[in-house]
Amino acid sequence: MFHFAGGLRTRRKNGSPMLSEYAENLGTAFMQRKTAIALRAAKVEAELASKTKSEFIANMSHELRTPLNAIIGFSEILMNPEGLKHEQIRQYSSHIQEAATHLLDLINSILDVSKVQAGKLVIDPSETDVPEIIDSCQKIIMPKAREKDLVMEWNISPDLPIIVADPMRLKQILINILSNAVKFTPTGSRIQVRAWPSEDGMHVCLSVTDTGPGMTPEEIDIAMSPFGQVRSTLNKTHEGTGLGLPLSNALVRLHDGHLRIESRKGAGTRVLIELPVDGPRTAHAAPG
Repeated sequence: MFHFAGGLRTRRKNGSPMLSEYAENLGTAFMQRKTAIALRAAKVEAELASKTKSEFIANMSHELRTPLNAIIGFSEILMNPEGLKHEQIRQYSSHIQEAATHLLDLINSILDVSKVQAGKLVIDPSETDVPEIIDSCQKIIMPKAREKDLVMEWNISPDLPIIVADPMRLKQILINILSNAVKFTPTGSRIQVRAWPSEDGMHVCLSVTDTGPGMTPEEIDIAMSPFGQVRSTLNKTHEGTGLGLPLSNALVRLHDGHLRIESRKGAGTRVLIELPVDGPRTAHAAPG
């Protein structure tokens, strides 16, 4: 019995290195597998990033070239004004101004997104009258809506409180969302704009509801990512950089607010914004 026990102890002692070696090999194999998976994921991510970058560059080349061509073309015409009527000169000058303004908006959007991702975008909160901002946006968006014969319904609550927000950025948020609604809503359809205080009085709520084609959950994810509208030039159906919604979302978050999209394919889209009345805790964007 004693010899048997001693033999058992011997086997245990001799078996310990084998068990240790097995555990070590298992750990090594696990780490190799984990590393391989991480490398594959990184490769896929890099390929997607490269594809997105290439598509963005191709898309932006088109977006920037269009207003630049208009500016150059109409400028060349005005360089030789002989035979042009005063009304034509005024019209061509107006086209140059519109194209230049559009070009500046594109560049500003790209710079803003870059600042957001670097955590360097700063807002300047102050007491802001929301109906005044909405009225300003209405004057800008209505001419575009009339071109498409869209019916715009403005339902603004009379008891909206003064909020602490960056008025310029708030206007930028609303213009981006309204422009998208006008762009994607079919001619002769309807868009509803609402603003009301939350039940607890701590937030101001804004919504833009269109009767456009709507989006699937997957399409919403694409629309909310920077350059999300970027597609190949063969299947792209709408002009734009795809910066409007993600930039608006970043600016809303910078105000400590929330932006939510409710949409159903074929049934339109509703963009809902909630902004705190007391304003944001910080005026700086977090990196990412």
